[in-house]
Amino acid sequence: MPVPLPEDFAIPDFSVVDQDFRDAHVTKNYYAPNVFRLVVEVTSTNWSDDLGPKVECYAQADIPVYIVADRKHDEVLLYTDPADGKYPDPVRYKRGQSVPVPESVGVTLDLCVDTLLDGGD
Repeated sequence: MPVPLPEDFAIPDFSVVDQDFRDAHVTKNYYAPNVFRLVVEVTSTNWSDDLGPKVECYAQADIPVYIVADRKHDEVLLYTDPADGKYPDPVRYKRGQSVPVPESVGVTLDLCVDTLLDGGD
């Protein structure tokens, strides 16, 4: 299998990786997708990338949990359990709610929707 090119890689805003992620080094600062347990993107001017191509890319890479803080639509989307290169429809969270991080990530954590959308102090 050919080594993916740098343009084939996404750079997440935040991620949780396996402890031994350095063993999955591909090139430069790029790592194989199998070490990623969670990826978080916060939308900005390129919001359509986070809600379109990146959803497809992360699902095809079999990233177990993908969270998008969609500031354009004022909600947080939780994608989990990709199968056959696709995520099922996301669970949507609104302001005032918390997003429970799935146990498969390996941490116990609820993320505040307001903090994800607005940033923290």
